[in-house]
Amino acid sequence: MFLKTSLIQQSGSMKKIFSIENKVMVITGATGYLGSKMVEHLTLAGAKVIVLSTTLTKSRQLCKKLNLPENQAFEVDVSSRESIEAVFKDIYNVCSVIDVLVNNAYFGVGKKFNQYTQQDWHTSLDGTIVSIDMTTQAIIPYMTKNNSGRIINISSMYGIVSPNPDVYPDDIMINPLSYGVGKAGIIQYTKYSAMMLAKENITVNTISYGPFPNINNVKDKVFLQNLADKTFVKRIGKPEEVTSAIHFLSLDESSYITGQNIVVDGGWTSW
Repeated sequence: MFLKTSLIQQSGSMKKIFSIENKVMVITGATGYLGSKMVEHLTLAGAKVIVLSTTLTKSRQLCKKLNLPENQAFEVDVSSRESIEAVFKDIYNVCSVIDVLVNNAYFGVGKKFNQYTQQDWHTSLDGTIVSIDMTTQAIIPYMTKNNSGRIINISSMYGIVSPNPDVYPDDIMINPLSYGVGKAGIIQYTKYSAMMLAKENITVNTISYGPFPNINNVKDKVFLQNLADKTFVKRIGKPEEVTSAIHFLSLDESSYITGQNIVVDGGWTSW
């Protein structure tokens, strides 16, 4: 009898760990290919996901598609401090807490490496480092009120290694220099901000994605195979594999993990 009761108690407690149920999770760039997968999967896991996009129409369309309440849709201009601060205030007023921020939004300039103007660099860094800094600074007061928080920055394998030109059919398709520089900067920004925010019980981590091409748009089979061949597992990433690291880093049980870069690339950067 004692053993049976003990097992029941243990089973009951197990249901309470490794869960993100009812966590309020804010995702920027939420309506893009990777972002929409994050919203879908985290919702299925029980989180309350706040959908942020450049327009309210896009956010509402995704919410409608996933049967989410319309009040989980917001718009934000991640190049504007005023827009960021205003939307986080609105989200907090609706939800009373913000548990997790996923900095997924990106914008930049794609040119050949010897064609960048000074303004191009400003624009590209605004779309990576500066926007992440503004969202981070804006959300700190709300996470501090809760004495807890998770900030997850989205980087890329190209913040770690350079593109291999043999993979790409032509020079035009090679990821631009400013993209890699910005994504590399995100990794260092994560380490520094994790150090500064540890005393607030806020963790900061990066996820660097490898090859997750949108196969609905990328039809070049040779290119897709080239991407697959560069990984240990000899395939591109699956949509359902996009969110696993976000889920993991959002757990209460992941509070000892901070300042890290979790690489989800099938082994690409380990060659």
